[in-house]
Amino acid sequence: MRRVVLYMMTSVDGFIAGPDGDLDWMISPDEERQAEGLEQLDAIDTALIGRGVYEDMVRYWPTASGEYADRINAMPKLVFSRRSEQLSWNNAHIVPVAGDADLAEQVTRLKSEPGKDMVLFGGARLAQSFVRLALVDEYRLCVQPVALGSGRPLFGDLESRTALTLTATHPFPSGAALTTYRPAQPN
Repeated sequence: MRRVVLYMMTSVDGFIAGPDGDLDWMISPDEERQAEGLEQLDAIDTALIGRGVYEDMVRYWPTASGEYADRINAMPKLVFSRRSEQLSWNNAHIVPVAGDADLAEQVTRLKSEPGKDMVLFGGARLAQSFVRLALVDEYRLCVQPVALGSGRPLFGDLESRTALTLTATHPFPSGAALTTYRPAQPN
């Protein structure tokens, strides 16, 4: 069965965007982090994206070059949206969702299909919905060496505690650290 891997950049204090949605606090990846990103793509064949993040990504990625960009551009991108419309980025397709029950059904179906893992890039609302609905199988949080004090939290709308088990940490020369968690098994 395929898994959903949530990959997000976070501040040390758990924010994925600043107070005005700003992302200028994220540091550029060093060579080691770039190599780790390519290695992670080996196990992934589909990107899951919210409509807002799609709009941000489509401004950059289709014209970006390099091995990472080539792989992102080639893989299927499923854009979860309440609106149905044509998308301009190659291999991007709308997955219509009308609410949480529909989202859970669509993701459960995708997990049962053959293929490699799927990476959830976000945005915030989509990631929060996946977390709240227990659809995330692994969390890969790239913690940036900055505390924002306020902004958009990754775990902002949880209705109950979500226990996680740390499975790996990988510090980078830039000061960022990749922390990997899996949902904790109930006792």
